[in-house]
Amino acid sequence: MALNVFALQLQDRILLALLFSLIVLPGCVERSLLIRTSPPGATVFVDGIEVGKSPVTIPFDHYGTWDVVVRMEENEKRGERSLAPQRRQVHLSPPWYQRFPIDFVFDVLWPGNIQVSFEESFVLEPQDLDALSERFRATAREHGIASPLDEPADTP
Repeated sequence: MALNVFALQLQDRILLALLFSLIVLPGCVERSLLIRTSPPGATVFVDGIEVGKSPVTIPFDHYGTWDVVVRMEENEKRGERSLAPQRRQVHLSPPWYQRFPIDFVFDVLWPGNIQVSFEESFVLEPQDLDALSERFRATAREHGIASPLDEPADTP
């Protein structure tokens, strides 16, 4: 006995169309984090892994807290002093339609593509390397450690 689509009741046709669309039109959510720096071109690390030079877009699957470090060395920006690296905990919270149990509808049943984007900006400031060196020496002296940067003491 063959299925005659034309003989089905309206409710059955709607149910059949929904089942067909679930198979053919799966939902999709694309999540991304855009990291910008001023000046651009800084190296970006997420959870200790280098992901590229800024501005960089990072796709992700799960929300949560990420450890983001941006760093630009002196040789990457010629003619300027080194820029102080920055580290920040970036917390990505899901929007209301990405929370359980509603997320099932938008992840699986929604017939289109949904894009969720986050953006973080970092401003890199020049750092005083002489002050950084002096702080290192002072901390070493506080703990009774001979700094390799200090002049050797003359011993008779």
